[in-house]
Amino acid sequence: MPLSFPSHQGLVVPLWRRFPDHFNVLALYVGAAAPDVVDASLAPLKGSLGQWYGHTLLGSFVLCIPCGLALTGLLLMLGGKLATTSRWRWIGNGIVSSCSSPSGCSRARRWGLLVWSVWIGALTHVFIDLISHKRMILFYPWYVSRDFFPEWWTREWFTIWLPGYEERYSAGWHLVSWVAFSILGIVLFLWAIGLPAAKSRRTPEMRP
Repeated sequence: MPLSFPSHQGLVVPLWRRFPDHFNVLALYVGAAAPDVVDASLAPLKGSLGQWYGHTLLGSFVLCIPCGLALTGLLLMLGGKLATTSRWRWIGNGIVSSCSSPSGCSRARRWGLLVWSVWIGALTHVFIDLISHKRMILFYPWYVSRDFFPEWWTREWFTIWLPGYEERYSAGWHLVSWVAFSILGIVLFLWAIGLPAAKSRRTPEMRP
């Protein structure tokens, strides 16, 4: 899987840059990390690290949304405190500003935007990870496929031992895709930091 941060956050940059009115950036970023956070939290129940319910379609909705909303709230609280500290003000201001919502939106609309952003962020994580793994677990626990991709894509070159994982990680073309997605995500994330805020397409009276 590409790095939970900042690769997955970078890979969703084109979404909020293209549709700035349809996403809450902070919630989208948090949602992009939510599947890993969920599965890491469930690791004691599973007995090892690795993909589980957080990387399924069911889990992306049932588990990642509440987890993502909670993390978004915690980040906003932290950002508000950092924004009042001169040394870390730039970090706090960045966190708070990335969660700004149009003043013309109702509370229901703002909550809906948060939920939607977390969910879409989680889905992008799940589908990107799908490419970089040998198994397809989108429909787990009802269905798991080890032959979802062509044999050449999942052909094992060698295995890697990773601490906390029950099985050795298989290296192949899917691992190459992991490296490529990770690098691309980091580049997009760093690129987005230097960009001006995406312009809203709302009418002037709907802008903050």
